[in-house]
Amino acid sequence: MRISKLVFYDFKNIMTSWITYFSLVLCILPAFGIAYSVANLNGPFEVIQLTYFFAFFGTLLVVINAMLPFTKDISQNTITLMMNTKTNRMKYYIAKVITIGIVGLIFGIAGSLSTYFLAAYAGLEMPGELMWQIILHFVLYTLFYGTLFLTISTFYSNVLALFIIVLLSIMLFPSLLDGILMWDGLSEWVNTFIREYLPLYFLPEVTGSHNWLSAHYVSSAAGIILIAVIGLIKIQKRDY
Repeated sequence: MRISKLVFYDFKNIMTSWITYFSLVLCILPAFGIAYSVANLNGPFEVIQLTYFFAFFGTLLVVINAMLPFTKDISQNTITLMMNTKTNRMKYYIAKVITIGIVGLIFGIAGSLSTYFLAAYAGLEMPGELMWQIILHFVLYTLFYGTLFLTISTFYSNVLALFIIVLLSIMLFPSLLDGILMWDGLSEWVNTFIREYLPLYFLPEVTGSHNWLSAHYVSSAAGIILIAVIGLIKIQKRDY
């Protein structure tokens, strides 16, 4: 089993799936609404609102699209055909992580290009660095969450439960942590850790605002590596 063959197969399915394009349209529509209001209704918005509204659906849909290649294998039980040796299991895991990164890249490029053209349509000035920031941030965001749920699937492979966990972790968990951060008795180091070093808290927010700190980049990259290592170790021991 070759990693490149698995990645190419997933990539072909992604690019020919209506879900991919439907998801991208859903991401672009809210941003278009903002651009239209600026261009035609004198809306008081800036370029950053375009990225916010692309991420409104994008932060959830990009993870769902990244999960589809391996959740499809689980639900159809085709995953058992590729897990006959430890080497093949590792290759499968690595291939899926690469696919997850590709999905993040696709959404990042779509977000960057749509922001550029919508900003031009609305007469807004788009900073040059925002072009690559959107792409990089979506790749990091997707790699973190996609690899996290890929690794969780090596422990627990109920597909419906995985998607429920996705919804809760992206939509609800940061809000719960906001409540904790409002507690006056919270230690300063805990506050700093959550805000700057816990990707599960800050990623859904900064992926739309692009107000990334250096600590966000470091902790996101470290989190992806740590989760991937855990996943690679676990998948070798998993009985399929």
